[in-house]
Amino acid sequence: MKNIKKHLIVFWASWCGPCLTEIPYLKKINKENKNLELISISIDKDEKSWKKKLSEEKMTWKQLIANLQDQKLLEASFGFSNTVPYTILIDNNFKVLYQFTGLISKEFRQGFKRI
Repeated sequence: MKNIKKHLIVFWASWCGPCLTEIPYLKKINKENKNLELISISIDKDEKSWKKKLSEEKMTWKQLIANLQDQKLLEASFGFSNTVPYTILIDNNFKVLYQFTGLISKEFRQGFKRI
């Protein structure tokens, strides 16, 4: 784990169309960037739906689900406003390198290794 230099945190929900569209891109980013930790945090209220979607999509990276109290803490820590998808890239010192609300941009996906 000490090779991990960056952490890509993606807030999502199993019912969110753009979030589901983003999953293939996240799989590719996860596969191609071994010095990156990918973390998905769901705001689903229905844990069963969340687990079902994880199984269907075969999302193998770290998966968390946030309750309302967690979401308030995440808002304070990362500027998360309950709008998904929300993506944030941080370094080991929690310095924000990139943040975006909505489907991650094509430019970000193509230029990810430069960030």
